[in-house]
Amino acid sequence: MKKIVWVLLPLFFLSCAKKEVKLPTLPEKGIQEMQNHSQVWLFFEMKDKDTVAIVNSKNTISTTHWIFNIDKRLPLKTIMPSIIKLQNTHANSLHSEEGMHNYFSYADTVSKKLSFLEFDDVNFILSKNIIEVENSSYNNINLIFNQNNIFINGLKTEKSNFKNELLALSAIASEGNQLMLQLYFSQNLLYQDYLFYRTTIHALGNENILINKNEFIFK
Repeated sequence: MKKIVWVLLPLFFLSCAKKEVKLPTLPEKGIQEMQNHSQVWLFFEMKDKDTVAIVNSKNTISTTHWIFNIDKRLPLKTIMPSIIKLQNTHANSLHSEEGMHNYFSYADTVSKKLSFLEFDDVNFILSKNIIEVENSSYNNINLIFNQNNIFINGLKTEKSNFKNELLALSAIASEGNQLMLQLYFSQNLLYQDYLFYRTTIHALGNENILINKNEFIFK
């Protein structure tokens, strides 16, 4: 079976078609070994001054893990329809096997290796508006991510302070208050920023900080 333990030199990868994919560079350690995988590529391209995503998934095998290599310069609105479609294809193929997952790849600047973030259980919802979801069983925290700022339950915070704000939430959760994070991302957010927020949240998660599987991508 195929196995990946790739060192982060250089910070991008080339497909068989020799097109460049610039992966997100993030200061969070993720999964770093992978067996039995196949690759999905989403390339950055400009057409008539518009940014488009060129998808190459022709080498995917339904009985393997799927690694999504996505260019960090792409906005969410150009990649989410393809991600949703491929996620459904992988889950519902006649030849799909239990235990095979989907992963985002990125360059981990801490360990200098390629890392992976699983998103198999995420239900991406494309929405025209922000639809606030409340669950009476938990203390609900709504996180809204725009291009230039972040709102945590309506309070604005800066990207540079986001991790500290999450640590504060973690302290609250450690006192026995189970939190449910509901995530909302602007469709204009770049994939680099999206994965920064997702890996940061994932790194601080524990049994008292849960993430709602329904993730909204809003206009």
